[in-house]
Amino acid sequence: MDINNVYYSVLLLTISQIVHTSHLREICEKRDIFFEPFRCQLYELDVLDEPVTYLLYDVNPSEGFNLRRDVYIRLAVFVEYLRRQRGYRRARLVLPPWSNLVHWRSHNIDQTHLFWHHFFDLRSMKRYTNVIDMDEFFAEYERLHGPDAGVTLDAVYKLQHFDNMFEHGVFVDKFEKHVCPKSHGYDGAAPLPYFGYGNFTTEEFACLHFQGSAMLLHKLLEEYKPARAQHARYVLVLNAEIVLHDLWGNVDYWAARRSMRFAEELVEVAARFRAEFLNSSDQQDRTVRPARWTDERPHRTARGGDYLGAHIRRADFLYGRDKTTPTIQSAALQIRAKLLELGLKTVFVASDCSRMEFYNLKNYLKRFRVVRFVPEGYEQRHALKDGGIAIVDQIVCSHARYFIGTYESTFTYRIYEEREIIGFPKDLTFNTFCKSEKEMNCEKNTVWPIVYD
Repeated sequence: MDINNVYYSVLLLTISQIVHTSHLREICEKRDIFFEPFRCQLYELDVLDEPVTYLLYDVNPSEGFNLRRDVYIRLAVFVEYLRRQRGYRRARLVLPPWSNLVHWRSHNIDQTHLFWHHFFDLRSMKRYTNVIDMDEFFAEYERLHGPDAGVTLDAVYKLQHFDNMFEHGVFVDKFEKHVCPKSHGYDGAAPLPYFGYGNFTTEEFACLHFQGSAMLLHKLLEEYKPARAQHARYVLVLNAEIVLHDLWGNVDYWAARRSMRFAEELVEVAARFRAEFLNSSDQQDRTVRPARWTDERPHRTARGGDYLGAHIRRADFLYGRDKTTPTIQSAALQIRAKLLELGLKTVFVASDCSRMEFYNLKNYLKRFRVVRFVPEGYEQRHALKDGGIAIVDQIVCSHARYFIGTYESTFTYRIYEEREIIGFPKDLTFNTFCKSEKEMNCEKNTVWPIVYD
C-alpha cells in the first residue's frame, strides 16, 4: 500500500473519531493526548497546565422551577466568559439537582435528587458551554480522588444582599465578607446541609454581602484564589439567585436560553398530546425546529395549532399579587373574547388551579372546548414528575396559535421565550391577563424579542 494512502487513511480515522466524540468533555492530562487522544477535548498544551475549576451553585429553597432556570442562564453565560480567561479555561458548571421544590405537590412520588437530564437535553446545553450534571461530577471526582472519597470543596460562599443596596443613591457592583449568623454558619463538624447528599464538606465557609452581575464572580474567584497550585478547584456559591444578569436579553442570554431544549421524552409526550387532543403537529403548525439550536435562524413564520394557550396562575398569586391576578370568571371572559376574535373553538389551559376552579372555568366557557394536560395514570406521573408535567404544559402553550399569560409569572416568561425561539409574531405571544375583563389598558408583561447577533 502506498505510504500516502496510509497517511490519508489514518488522517480520516482521526477526524472521524474527533467528530464522533466531540460531545465528550472529560478531564485530560498531557499524557492522555498520547494514550487516549480520542477521549479528550482538543486543548492547547498550556491550557492543560491550568486547574479544572468546578463551579457548583445552589438557589434559595423557596425559589421555584422557572426562576431556577433563569439563574442557570446567568451562571452559564458567566462560565462561558470565564472559560476565555487565562487560568479558568477548563472551568465547568456543575448543575444542582432538583429536589422537592415548593410548587411540586405530588407528595406520593419521589422527587429528590433529580438530575437536569430528566428535564433538559444536556447534549444541547453542552453545545453552549461546559456544564455537567451532578452524577457526572461525582464520576469525575471519583476518578480524581478515588471511589471512597467524600467531596471536599475548597470554598463555599454564601451570598446575601447588602442592607443598603443603593448607598449614596448609587448601585455599585461589590462584595465583602461578613461574620456568618449562627443560623447560616458552618462549623466543619458535619456534612454541608446542601443538595441533601451528606458527603460534602469544605475547607472554607464564608458569608458574603454581594451585589452585582455574574461577572463579579470572576473577581471573587481571583481574590480568594488558593495560594498553592492545585489540579482541581471546587467552589460552591449559595443563594446564587442574588447574582444578576450581566446583560439581560442580549445575544449571550438568548444563546444560553436556546440551548436549553427540553428532554426528548417530554417533547414526545407533548407531541402525542397535541396530536390526540388538539389536532396539532409541527409540520402543519409551521413550528418545525432544526435538530440543533445552533442552526436556528431568525424568523416570524410560525403559525401554531388551532387553539389558544392560556396560563392562569393561582395559588400564592391570589394572595401575594391579588391586585393583578384575575378571578376565574374574569379570566374566562377574557379567553372567550379572544377565542371569538380569532375564530378558535379550543383553549388549552396550564394552571395550578383547583379542580373546582377548573370546573367553574369550563362552565364559563361552555361553547368552547377547554383542555388541560393530565397524566394518563400514576406510572406516567411518576415518570414525568411535577417538573416534567409543567414542561409539557409549557410546550403545548408554546405551540398555540395565540398565547395569553399571567402578569409577572416566571412560568409565563418561559413560554414567551419558547415562542420567540420557535418564531411566532410578537403580537401572538406577549399577551397578559388583566385583573378585570373590563380593563383595556392594564399593566402588561414586558416584551423582550429574541436576539441572534
